[in-house]
Amino acid sequence: MLILFSSSFCCGESIDSLYREIRRFERPRLVDVNQLLLLLDAEGITDTLIHHNRQSRQLEMLKDVHMNMAACYYEHAADMTATMQAAREAERVGRQDSDTAFVAEALAYQAVAASRMGQLDIALEATREELLLDSLSNNLPYLSRAYNTLAGLSLQAGHLDDAKGYIMKAIDMERALEDSSHLSVRYGVAAEIYTKAGEPQRALSFAQRAYELDRQAGNQINTARRLSQMADIYSALHDDAHAENFYQRSIDILRNANEQKSLTINLKQLGQLYLRQGKTQEALRVLLECEELCRNMNNRYTLQQACRLLAGACSSVNPQRSIAYLQEALLLTDSLHSERSEQLAMELRKSQGDLLIEPAPPVAASGSVWRTLLLLMLAAALGMVCGVWWRRKREKGESAEEEEPADEEKTADEEKTADSQSKPAGVQSTTESAADAKPKERGGAQAPRAAAGGPQVLPDKGLRKEDIEFLTKVAEIYDQNLGGGHFSIDSIASEMCMSRSQFTRRIYAVT
Repeated sequence: MLILFSSSFCCGESIDSLYREIRRFERPRLVDVNQLLLLLDAEGITDTLIHHNRQSRQLEMLKDVHMNMAACYYEHAADMTATMQAAREAERVGRQDSDTAFVAEALAYQAVAASRMGQLDIALEATREELLLDSLSNNLPYLSRAYNTLAGLSLQAGHLDDAKGYIMKAIDMERALEDSSHLSVRYGVAAEIYTKAGEPQRALSFAQRAYELDRQAGNQINTARRLSQMADIYSALHDDAHAENFYQRSIDILRNANEQKSLTINLKQLGQLYLRQGKTQEALRVLLECEELCRNMNNRYTLQQACRLLAGACSSVNPQRSIAYLQEALLLTDSLHSERSEQLAMELRKSQGDLLIEPAPPVAASGSVWRTLLLLMLAAALGMVCGVWWRRKREKGESAEEEEPADEEKTADEEKTADSQSKPAGVQSTTESAADAKPKERGGAQAPRAAAGGPQVLPDKGLRKEDIEFLTKVAEIYDQNLGGGHFSIDSIASEMCMSRSQFTRRIYAVT
């Protein structure tokens, strides 16, 4: 039976079913608890095989069940709604058992799950409470982790001064530890914070320290990522020679290590650098390699970005191919957005079923505004593509000499600008801070604006003041830029000081 259940997370469906059965009772059957823990151990969730007997306390059994299920949902299923629910159950039982360290661990899982869902206020609240509990025991590794998480969350929220303070506290604590294995991660997060704060020289200093630590530790993948991070900073400084050198060094290491996901990001970044320098042939070479790798890996997110850059690179040498790349980029954008919408809808239906997390009531007015916004943007983008195609066709009939339409040049330039304004892919703070913020598992291994005036969003009793202010700001930005021909979701996210993915998550979390 164990063999039947331990192949993959199709096993996860069986584990999930058993967990739901256990949750139906305040005093679950001993045999069900042991069977669930056995299956979780087979999946590599628990560090040691836990077996309870008739003398085991019910609260201790439930603590093991809920905490390990939070780890299971987070690491194996990437189901953040279920992770949050299990972690809240673990917190409830831990408070019943007066287990402070256990409650702090449950709060850490809630923080990282809320962060992944774009619920930054919930994540910040949970992490601050976790920090308070960890302070009671003066556990430096846990405190360092909590401060690092707060720094990453503050960066996402655009609170750069708070982020600076938190990350420096985390760095100081990590330096005081004999085993400072996470110090390079702290330096990496600091590098991104200071890059975002417009202090590239200090950011570069932190990135260099992180590089030296990872190099000394023999971690090739992280070393390559640090090189990429430094390349991004040099690019921000317009030191193109150093930026190109560091990208190339990172690419060589990643090729040898066969780390294709990071390799595609570096190739895309290098191609963008070449385009900025006007080196069209070099840009085409690396971007075509990036495209091929992305298609082989079915990496549609990076492929979408590569297609946008390829559209710009081909605009002067092959206009028809440029239009094809632009059309594919738009289709990929729509596909990724639809997929994420369906995933969020499934999570919402699941949470409305038998999970304890209650979603905020839908806001008809705000949801309608957002749906209209998306449709208008998509229509504008498709209209732009059709307009470019028609002008090219008409110009071909009027003159044998092909001239590039001014609008197409402007489109390519603005697309490159938008891409360069987005978060540098080589800077790994979201990944690093989330991974490092992952809570401790049971065996001890470390796991994880408001504006006055403008268009008004109708208040809803289910929304908090911060949510109403957020939607009002979005509506204001939309109203101000509605006449712009190239305004996009990325533009809104940038003005909200968010990445596209963070902005999308926050919109769906609110509406």
